[in-house]
Amino acid sequence: MPSGRDVDYRFVVTEFVLSQQDWRRRRGFRGPHQASAGRYGLGNYPGVSWFRVNEGRLEYRGKITRPPFLRWTETKNGREAVERAARAIRFSFFGRRRAARTRLWRALEAATRTAGFETAIRAETTRYMEVLAAVAYADALPRAHVALRRLVLAPRAMIAGRAHLAISQRLGAAPDLAALDDGVRAFLLEQIVNELDAALRKGPASPRRPVHAHEGWACVGVQVGMVWVDSLWAGPDGTGHVFLYEFPREGLSRRDRKALETALSQMSSAVSSLSRMQRGALVRAASYR
Repeated sequence: MPSGRDVDYRFVVTEFVLSQQDWRRRRGFRGPHQASAGRYGLGNYPGVSWFRVNEGRLEYRGKITRPPFLRWTETKNGREAVERAARAIRFSFFGRRRAARTRLWRALEAATRTAGFETAIRAETTRYMEVLAAVAYADALPRAHVALRRLVLAPRAMIAGRAHLAISQRLGAAPDLAALDDGVRAFLLEQIVNELDAALRKGPASPRRPVHAHEGWACVGVQVGMVWVDSLWAGPDGTGHVFLYEFPREGLSRRDRKALETALSQMSSAVSSLSRMQRGALVRAASYR
């Protein structure tokens, strides 16, 4: 069973910084253009998300939902997209901005219901978990050994940055999304990563219910709240970290599961003893393998 001394306190930072759009909190539902309480960013909102964990695997639910889009239209980039669409509308009985929002949403919904996009987004669940597994191999990440297997801690903002870069490269020029407004397309690609992260948190991943990744790795825990990098770069919800473990095919014995749970607690305590400035400095100073 690892002790506090078994934890390697070195860290790595993302080579890609996830940009955060301007956002404003909205309380309650006050009209057709305002969403229920919550934030636009990393999927921290009530309601049905785009993905879920089923039998230890991430999977796509089959459709996107509108609340994140409505929140996005209240951000700086969202308002600009609505204004661009509104200028192309000569007249609308209910107002050009409202008609523009509806037009943008219908175009987005239609694009995401094509066979090509559905195939691509279902594959993104596997791709996202492959990102987690790849991050686990970074030598500088804090780690411990439980039952002769590696346990690794990775900040969520780092995973989001790498995942967002990869999905932008794969889907950014997808034919099914070509007709979308540039801002709407950027929102979609970022929100896919947000929703994948949200599904992983809602799983919830634990030593008893791991979410399997790639090459034997599995997510066995997600913690939010701890600040690793400035919110200017990671966004208001880009806090916390995930725990990745080389999970045996045959599962864990009760003794090993207890040892893993203890190790998770010890690693959390170890990193929480660092100041916010120390965590930020360590993350910014490091690089991915």
